[in-house]
Amino acid sequence: MGQRDSKHHHANRRRKLEKENSSRAQKNGELEPRVPLAGYEELYEISRSGRVFSRTTRAVIVGGYHYSPFIRITVKGAVVTLSKAKALADSWARVLETEPSK
Repeated sequence: MGQRDSKHHHANRRRKLEKENSSRAQKNGELEPRVPLAGYEELYEISRSGRVFSRTTRAVIVGGYHYSPFIRITVKGAVVTLSKAKALADSWARVLETEPSK
């Protein structure tokens, strides 16, 4: 009868792979293309997936769940709630308008 690996070996291998995959996903998310957020161009950027980033710190803005239909940002101390679909459409439309057609 062949020797079997212990359950600890499998658990350690799984943890190692999960750690590698999570950091890879985070790096891919950071490299995702971004455009200025319509109406708040000087403060924030938005990615195609709807994640909002600060233009000064380049950090992700925590303001709602990724599946939420709304984006919450802070402008001059006031919390502003935007429709994610409208913000995405307006922001990316501005970029596509300014790009020269190929």
